[in-house]
Amino acid sequence: MKENFYYSQNSLGIFERCPKMFEYIYIDGISGKGIDPELKKSVERGTNFHILAERYFNGMKDFFYIEDEQLLEWMAVLEEKYPEDIDCRSEFEIRQDKDEIKLMAKYDLLIIEDNKIKIVDFKTNKNPYNVGVVEENIQTKVYMFLLGENLKKIFPKMKIEDISMEYFQLNYPKNKIFIEYNEKKHEKNKKIFKKKIGEIKKNKNFFASKNDETCLKCGFESFCKKKIKKTSQKIKKSVDENL
Repeated sequence: MKENFYYSQNSLGIFERCPKMFEYIYIDGISGKGIDPELKKSVERGTNFHILAERYFNGMKDFFYIEDEQLLEWMAVLEEKYPEDIDCRSEFEIRQDKDEIKLMAKYDLLIIEDNKIKIVDFKTNKNPYNVGVVEENIQTKVYMFLLGENLKKIFPKMKIEDISMEYFQLNYPKNKIFIEYNEKKHEKNKKIFKKKIGEIKKNKNFFASKNDETCLKCGFESFCKKKIKKTSQKIKKSVDENL
């Protein structure tokens, strides 16, 4: 792993899914097999939406060149929800390296209103979210914790309790996914990240494969099986030689 590597919601999420996958991607620098064409198209459309949203919040609203009807529909939903003149920060990045926690995040949108700050994350998923599930996912914890840790540097008059987060699903604009934050949650998240990052650094799990349903769609399944088989053969040979 490179010295300038910062953990993110993506890398920590992959470690949660499978430590071996984390090793392949972030330590060995190996790419998995190509993704499904439909999924690739969906990812590209989501990326294009985030680019348009950033332009919108920076006062560049001219979308006459867009031919993708889905993108135009999402932008109409966005404009109805958020006026372009709100006090906000778009595509705002925070990095930190302290207390053994080296972490980074790029926020789709930070809205400052009534002496409070709301993290807004845009989602283009086909299925609706459940607030109970989303509150416990790694992205929520990373985004709220990192902003909380750096709040006094960015917004000196605010406190942890002034932070909240909203997942805004473009396909389900009426589905309210709103999460509040406080000191208790913040301290809990700090312990989680110290433990998780410490575990990765110490290679505590030896980056073992979880060998479950994750393996069927991770992109490394065939490569991983060959590597595991080769390792097993080496171990067996070593044991046989010492009998």
